[in-house]
Amino acid sequence: MKVIFLQDVKGIGRRYDVKEVADGYARNFLFVNKFAEPATETSLQKIKTLKKEADKNEKGFAKHVDAIIRELKERSLEFHLKTGADGSVFGSVNKDAILKALRNTGITTNERVDIELAHPLKELGEHKIIIRFKNGAEGYIKILIRSEE
Repeated sequence: MKVIFLQDVKGIGRRYDVKEVADGYARNFLFVNKFAEPATETSLQKIKTLKKEADKNEKGFAKHVDAIIRELKERSLEFHLKTGADGSVFGSVNKDAILKALRNTGITTNERVDIELAHPLKELGEHKIIIRFKNGAEGYIKILIRSEE
């Protein structure tokens, strides 16, 4: 059965793709969960216009992301953590704190950002963090962790 995907389905199809899938899979999973609809002439025409709109929006988003990446290169985020007398750090900087700081500085306000951080930052100094955008672009931001006095 030929279907049009209304959402991304991991390993199967992306939004607005037209694919041939098994009848049972389409009826019992894709249609029930509103992941896809049957591919008819009218729905194909409708999807064609929606796809053009989505491509146009994606290009606009890509330009916006490029501007954000340029701004990230020029900026750094500074966090202050409590430290002991021996220099040990109490607390850490995690993904949520970095996202909140990005939003507070006005660099990004949407949820289409993912921060690559294997573990929370617990050391004083400078750290470079990878920020991935949902369109595949990535940038770096400098995180400065200082001792709170």
